[in-house]
Amino acid sequence: MVDEERPQREARLLPAVAVAGIALAIAVGAIAYAAGHYGEQTKTVTVAGPGGGTTTPSYPQVSPAVAAGAHTFTQFACAECHGMQGKGGVDPVVPALSSIKQSLTVGQLTEIIDHGLGVSSDPKQPYMPVWGDVLSKTQVSNLVSYIRAGLPPVADTEPVAVPQGQGAAVAGAALYVRYGCVNCHGPNGLGGVPNPQSPDKTIPPLSGQDFRKEFNTDAKIIAVIRSGSVIGKAPIVSMPHWGGIIPDDQLRALVSYITTLK
Repeated sequence: MVDEERPQREARLLPAVAVAGIALAIAVGAIAYAAGHYGEQTKTVTVAGPGGGTTTPSYPQVSPAVAAGAHTFTQFACAECHGMQGKGGVDPVVPALSSIKQSLTVGQLTEIIDHGLGVSSDPKQPYMPVWGDVLSKTQVSNLVSYIRAGLPPVADTEPVAVPQGQGAAVAGAALYVRYGCVNCHGPNGLGGVPNPQSPDKTIPPLSGQDFRKEFNTDAKIIAVIRSGSVIGKAPIVSMPHWGGIIPDDQLRALVSYITTLK
């Protein structure tokens, strides 16, 4: 009797075992699939080094003041004239800060940043603007600390990337940030940065009917970017001479962006 029932029980168990096996296989597959896709989402990005190897960028440890100065250096487009980490090479008139970092005192560097430097009457030559009423004393102090420390590399201080192949206006919007225009003329060219010693008491917006009436052609906008607007010495905030610094194709891209503003 027992022997006769055993094959029957085994026959009934086989489908259940098969189903359990299939379920287990599906579960294992699902876990493997999820693990594989999770791995795809969390891949470590490596940088190719010489000889095809990989390397992780390393940065020297610096004080918070030096790090803040490095970020201000990028935010206010100092690198666009003085070169990355102040190494120069942009224009022969603009000095490499890496070569004069110890020859100027803290007081001298502060004076230059606050009051500008260059021949303000020659719009064909680069002119460092007056930053005294735009930057705070803390920001200026941090900049000086960064310069005096030798302008070391600091993580995440690269200038904003300029998109390629997406149209001139898109590139111009990035250049508007890269060259620091946004710091004075405001987001979307709305203005609002005080300039008490100027006739209209503020840095002008790059939008609105008044601006479009005065600068009603691309050529006029390009001309004022090249020549700047140096209307006096500190504390009047001045616009730098960008002639010789910003290439013509980037000037046209900037204008394309500015003409899209409100």
